[in-house]
Amino acid sequence: GGERDHAHRREGDARRRDSAMIGTTVGNYRIVERLGDGGMGAVFRAVDEMLDREVAIKVLKPELARNAALIERFRLEAVALARLNHPRIATLHGLERHGESLLMIMEYVRGETLEAIVQRSGRIAWPRAAELCAAVLDALDHAHDKGVVHRDIKPANVMLASNGAVKV
Repeated sequence: GGERDHAHRREGDARRRDSAMIGTTVGNYRIVERLGDGGMGAVFRAVDEMLDREVAIKVLKPELARNAALIERFRLEAVALARLNHPRIATLHGLERHGESLLMIMEYVRGETLEAIVQRSGRIAWPRAAELCAAVLDALDHAHDKGVVHRDIKPANVMLASNGAVKV
């Protein structure tokens, strides 16, 4: 019915808007491809044209960008992430304003989410699963030492880099 059609139309609008970003430049960053969606926005792969490196850019959804409380939550997430420096935690490079939205510029991790790996290959053997859990716990331990609580640990938020490194 009507509500589903409305939700489907919003989804289509978001996809068109996001695909319109591909190829555009925001500050020093040229948007290359859409990587996926988070709870608060879309994530893109981009190239930092000044430093010639790949980055991930988390873009706050426009409908959320009009909500001052959510903008502040997004900013506070960036402030918390900026305090962390650990090999198992994706590095925050910066926070930028773009129109009425905020963009979180982060380390790009070439690899796959744990969720995608499990969907493709099925259950992970327990010795490997234990190694992955230990790596995630190492990252969370560091974050907790700095007073940061992740609040959304799930397989979709754990990356296994192509070099084998685990990144939260």
